[in-house]
Amino acid sequence: MKVRGKKGDTSSQSKGTGLSQETQLVDEAMSYLVNAENAEMNSGLDLLDLRDCAKSMHQGNSAMEFGSACDRLEHEIAIVRQFRSHYHPNLERHYVTVERKETLRSRVETLRHLLSNESLQLFPDFLQRKAMLQSLGYVDENDTVCLKGRVACEVNTCEGLIVTEMVFEGMLNELEPAEIVASLSALLFQEKTDEDLDSELPERLVSSCERMKAIAIDLGQRQKDFGLPVDPLEYCSNSLKMGLVHVVYEWATGVPFSSICELTDVQEGSIVRCITRLDELCREVRNCARVVGNPTLYRKMEAASEAIKRDIVFASSLYVS
Repeated sequence: MKVRGKKGDTSSQSKGTGLSQETQLVDEAMSYLVNAENAEMNSGLDLLDLRDCAKSMHQGNSAMEFGSACDRLEHEIAIVRQFRSHYHPNLERHYVTVERKETLRSRVETLRHLLSNESLQLFPDFLQRKAMLQSLGYVDENDTVCLKGRVACEVNTCEGLIVTEMVFEGMLNELEPAEIVASLSALLFQEKTDEDLDSELPERLVSSCERMKAIAIDLGQRQKDFGLPVDPLEYCSNSLKMGLVHVVYEWATGVPFSSICELTDVQEGSIVRCITRLDELCREVRNCARVVGNPTLYRKMEAASEAIKRDIVFASSLYVS
């Protein structure tokens, strides 16, 4: 009986020891989990001390404003650290969904921008030029082409704005056909030569050339005022070159080709090219007169075209067409 009693006491003692060990293990496991949760909640990179990094960069009012900005930033960070959503067990899965949504939204915005007018590289330049044309009366506030715009559309061989302004100012109505083609030659000739007008030219022709320069400078200034990268004097010099005014005038009055070649150092081929293109410009200005409803200018442009269309300049050959 004693032996049995001893055995029973031993088994009860071993059971008590096992229970205490299990309780201890559970307590250790719970303590580990609690510590791990606290460590996860407090995990993250240490904040950069902005005040220490920029302590020598700000002084006076700037330092006070910088300190206030740092205080606001620290306050915002403290609020963000309290958000329980950052420690949600399914945070990664939810984040992937939000990231996908934001990526698609950003792509939609990019495509919308590419399809809009703002994505056009020259769109600002287009708006500036349109505003300039509206100020000159070529288009109205509804972007409808006006009469001056229709006239400008008829000119393709040279600067259409200058020709249009000449037509609407009535400059060409005051000139004879030979003087008209001599003036228009300044719009077609491209080479750099001595551009001093000969004293032998009629006063009306010289005055017309000066008015053309004034028109070109005014147009260049208007473009500059509307933000376009245009220098008025450079625009005038590039658009008007008076090197063949005298030559073309003499040709239109019936002087032989060999004689007009002695008036300039320009090559014969350049003279022929300018006069043949001038005939095309005469037809375009004639169409401008038809659009405006100016029969006087229409007849003068026909006479001007006939005055230059003669002899070797318009002879059919393999080299001149």
